[in-house]
Amino acid sequence: MESKVVGYCAVAAILGIIAAATGFAAEATKVKASEVYIVFDVCVYPSSPALALGIVSAVFTIITRIYISVSFGGSGCCRSDPNSTPISKLLFVLSWVASVVGVALLFTAAGLNNRQGGQVNTYGYIFCYVVKPGIFAAGAILALLSAVFGIAAYITLTPPPQTTTNNPVAYPMGAMNVDPEKNPVPFPPPQQYPPQQYPPQQH
Repeated sequence: MESKVVGYCAVAAILGIIAAATGFAAEATKVKASEVYIVFDVCVYPSSPALALGIVSAVFTIITRIYISVSFGGSGCCRSDPNSTPISKLLFVLSWVASVVGVALLFTAAGLNNRQGGQVNTYGYIFCYVVKPGIFAAGAILALLSAVFGIAAYITLTPPPQTTTNNPVAYPMGAMNVDPEKNPVPFPPPQQYPPQQYPPQQH
């Protein structure tokens, strides 16, 4: 694999890891039901960085998706690309699906984490809104899978055929069909030169 391709894959992997790491951090710091308390029929929520972390994770997932499509030419996987294979097309589609679903989960969880207020049921009890466990984590996993599927889709492309640059060997006219043992190719005789005349030596 060329160093240029390795560099592209490394950047895509780093972006996917950042998106997943911030998503898992949002899952760890989200507001839990035990942290919410009620004061005068109002739900009071503690401060949490999960909102910012969830948005950052979603943004990096989008950046990863754009980078893969631009750098790897991912849009050609679903068209009649001569280098594409059924596996690369499937991985490319899975990468897009993981990106869209992951971004949707991350933005939804970030919005619910910062939601204020509550709901009063028919019995007069107040329910405070909190993010269900696992939503941020699911978005983080999908963000990482989006990068993995995108890189795998590019790696599984069929490499283009390499053209040789060797110069063709020139043969004499009609020499291609001549057997050198039965029909030897005539060559001109060597040029004859007269003997060199030297002056007589004196004794």
